[in-house]
Amino acid sequence: MYDVVIVGGRCAGAPLGMLLAQAGHSVLIVDRATFPSDTLSTHFIQLPGMARLARWGLMDALFETNCPPITAAYFDAGGSELEVEIPMHQPVHGLACPRRTVLDKMLVDAAVTAGAELAEGVLVDSLVRDAERVVGISGHTTDGSFEARGRIVVGADGRHSLVAREAEAPYIEYEEPISGGWYSYFRGTGLTTTDVFFHDELVSVMFPTNDELACVAIAWPKSQFAEKRRDIEGSFNGALMRFGERGRRILDAEREERFAGAADLSNFIRKAHGPGWALAGDARYHKDPVPADGISDAFRDAEFLSDAISAFLTDEKEEGAALRDYETRTGVFSQSHLEPALRCAGFGLSPQERLSAFIDIRVLDSQEVETPTNA
Repeated sequence: MYDVVIVGGRCAGAPLGMLLAQAGHSVLIVDRATFPSDTLSTHFIQLPGMARLARWGLMDALFETNCPPITAAYFDAGGSELEVEIPMHQPVHGLACPRRTVLDKMLVDAAVTAGAELAEGVLVDSLVRDAERVVGISGHTTDGSFEARGRIVVGADGRHSLVAREAEAPYIEYEEPISGGWYSYFRGTGLTTTDVFFHDELVSVMFPTNDELACVAIAWPKSQFAEKRRDIEGSFNGALMRFGERGRRILDAEREERFAGAADLSNFIRKAHGPGWALAGDARYHKDPVPADGISDAFRDAEFLSDAISAFLTDEKEEGAALRDYETRTGVFSQSHLEPALRCAGFGLSPQERLSAFIDIRVLDSQEVETPTNA
């Protein structure tokens, strides 16, 4: 019997397990994957996420994986260009766009070092209940059946969360997908900044990542996804040709890996908890990837949920009250970020309006880091 069973060991589940284990709680993290492994991702870690990595003692370790710090940004809004230095807040000295093979392994290793147990290659099939209360998980591995019990089960298992589905967690807000697109990795771009392009019916983000590669993503309105999928490389290259010299340097570079992408990117906030269960990361809150907030959102949930779970495991608060506090606390950020994220991804708006929404989100990031109670 564990204090906490966490389903999903990536950007929400691993930090949550680390923080809870550091607080002295018994934690089991299960994931269907083994680590290191890749996953679909926006990659970028915004300022609030970097501030948390610094607080957890992991920021420098991330940069030491040959993931370069990013300190400047370039924006192209329909041909209007803007170059800026990214405002930093100590001890953060750069933002980052790590490969998920690197980041997730670092996070799960930190959780294990803190004392959490890790069970890899576990496919969770269902939740275990005692009357209305969730008391564990049931699943299987290649070796047979698997079951684990906990005082609380956390779903940190992504936007298609089995825990959310099994718990029948309702949507508080829901918006249909807006965009769909692909990304890949390129060598020889010379990219050192984060580059963001807002054009009519087109958006692109480019970041330097591990091992002198650049991650380049391009998205179109979801209604165009099926058409673009007929010739992904041709669609991708045609978009790059619209970005002037910065697009040509990607065209002249060498693509290292296959394209990865999706269009089932709905925007939602789910109810965050119930008897014996809670949700974190994309399982609780997911929005269009254009603002590239997902990893930072997951880190925030991990920190806030660890506070709530510790509060009731130590009898400081009753379980329901502690989890309601978590939902309220993290919901403030979800609600404030969702509306500008929808504007940022909204192809019905002008490129300048979408860039303005993107900047609005970055202002919210700075305010979060500057506020001690949220930092």
